[in-house]
Amino acid sequence: MAPDYQPVACSFYDELEALATRKKQVYLQYFNDLRQLCQGPATFKTFFVRDHVEFAQLASGEEVRLDHIIRIDDTPAPGFIEYPDFRCGC
Repeated sequence: MAPDYQPVACSFYDELEALATRKKQVYLQYFNDLRQLCQGPATFKTFFVRDHVEFAQLASGEEVRLDHIIRIDDTPAPGFIEYPDFRCGC
C-alpha cells in the first residue's frame, strides 16, 4: 500500500459510482502524482485498485487516485473541505 494513501469514505465512493453509472460529465479538480493541480470537465468510466490504492479511470483514459480528488462540481471531496474552489472566474 502506498504510505500516504488515505482510503475514501464509502459514501463518497458510492457517489462516484453513481456519476459513472449515469455517465454524467462533471468539473473535476484533483492532484496528480506530482501534487500538481489538474482540473477540467471529466466523466468517470470505471474504478480499480492497484497496489492497494483506489483509482478512477476517466473516459479520457486518465487515472486519478480517489484520495487525490479535491472537488467535483461545487462539492468538496472528503478531506478537502477547507480547500478553495480553484476554478477561474474569468
